Amino acid sequence: SMMITLATITALTFVMILSVTFNIQTTSSFNFMQHQRYHYHSSLLYSSTKLHKQTNKDGKKYDNNNSNNDNNDGYDPSSRSIQNKKENNVEKLNSSDDSLHKHKSIFTPAGPLWNQEDDDTRVLPHRGRSRKRVLVLCTGGTLTMSSDPSAQGALAPVQGALTDYMSSMRELTDDPEMPEIVSHEYIPLIDSSDMGPGDWAVIAQDIATNYYHFDGFVIITGTDTMAYAASAVSFMFQNLGKPVVFTGSQIPLREPYNDARKNLIMAIIFASSDTVSEVTIFFHDRLLRGCRATKVNTCKLLAFDSPNIDSLATIGIHVEEKDHLFLPPPKGAFRVRTEMDTRLITLRLVPGFDDAMIIHMIKAASKETVLKGLILQLYGAGNMPSLKNDLIECLKDATNDGVCVVVSTQCHTGSVIMGHYATGLALKEAGVVSAGDMTLEATTAKLAYLLGRQDLAIDEVRDLMGVDLRGELTPEGLMPPPPLASTYQKAIFKKNRSRIF
Repeated sequence: SMMITLATITALTFVMILSVTFNIQTTSSFNFMQHQRYHYHSSLLYSSTKLHKQTNKDGKKYDNNNSNNDNNDGYDPSSRSIQNKKENNVEKLNSSDDSLHKHKSIFTPAGPLWNQEDDDTRVLPHRGRSRKRVLVLCTGGTLTMSSDPSAQGALAPVQGALTDYMSSMRELTDDPEMPEIVSHEYIPLIDSSDMGPGDWAVIAQDIATNYYHFDGFVIITGTDTMAYAASAVSFMFQNLGKPVVFTGSQIPLREPYNDARKNLIMAIIFASSDTVSEVTIFFHDRLLRGCRATKVNTCKLLAFDSPNIDSLATIGIHVEEKDHLFLPPPKGAFRVRTEMDTRLITLRLVPGFDDAMIIHMIKAASKETVLKGLILQLYGAGNMPSLKNDLIECLKDATNDGVCVVVSTQCHTGSVIMGHYATGLALKEAGVVSAGDMTLEATTAKLAYLLGRQDLAIDEVRDLMGVDLRGELTPEGLMPPPPLASTYQKAIFKKNRSRIF
């Protein structure tokens, strides 16, 4: 019996020693695997970062995955040469005697609009909620209008009408598939013709204040300047990761037959979408990129179009989304820059114009108001009479004095192709830059935004006008070949297109 007990104790001791040894080895192996997995993921992240780096024609690097570069809209500050602020008679934009004009707004900022008793600033959206949450900001416009007896029956925005109407819409209150809605009407409601950069900045700041407490945002405004507002807000937001949908109507909401109801409902639906992470416009039956849209009609319900890119989505019996056109989710932190420098002029040339008047205007603006930007809407692919040497010399002098001169096309669709014709080549040699296929709204908003950055030299502003920042511009390599293009040019275009689609 004693022998059996001894044998049992020895066996149990041996088993315990084996078990402890096995646990130590297992723990060491697990730690080693964790260590290896960490380095594996780190190397993957490093490789992924390298894959997102691109180099432009001038050799400057644009890193889409670097938050510092995102803060500079893709421009690499290390590529700048550290020299004097004045080089080649071009001064940096942040000189002490060249301060920005502060744009004011008649709107009072909305501030935080979430219920602070039920919410927490530290939690992200979808905090176990069964429904999403959308913030509706109303500035006025036709959608909110009614006849005003004090203005001889003319249409004017009615304060509080939208909020009252939305509270009675069963589509918004009874349908569990619809998001929770918080609405705010600015005081006073105004026509979009009265809005400008200061008002757009208030909207952008209010969205930033409430950004982490809502899943999407709807901006109700008038149609006349909606494309300008959407373009400006697009550039103000860096690394936007949620939908911002502008909408309005051609017929007031109070009328028995109107387009306002459908536009409002669909804008709220798209504002709660998981696939949209950019500033858009919904109108009639289509969702358009904000910085690609333009108003094309004053008396039809299809008031907006996107000339050089398809609509992001169309509605019929079903909603048809074109996923390949949506901007990808952001890779950096969400930021807002609302400063815009509006010291710029837009001129649309017509045949037989008196160039002496234009020259006088440019020179006077440069001396009296420190002109910073000049946008010329020219014929066709960016052409102007090559015989008007005085005007071309004036543009050359303006570029040397630090004015960013941009050429846009008067055509509804198509692009500026500088240098394809001899008349456009003279402009290119004068230092004029191309707007590509951007709309006039996007061109003006982008130029005002870049000039308002105050941390970019004028040469950097010119470079970034040709870089796609918010989906507003088709890269040069993806542009359709110009008329009478060679077989080689057409083959290159086909090859570049095949890489994307």
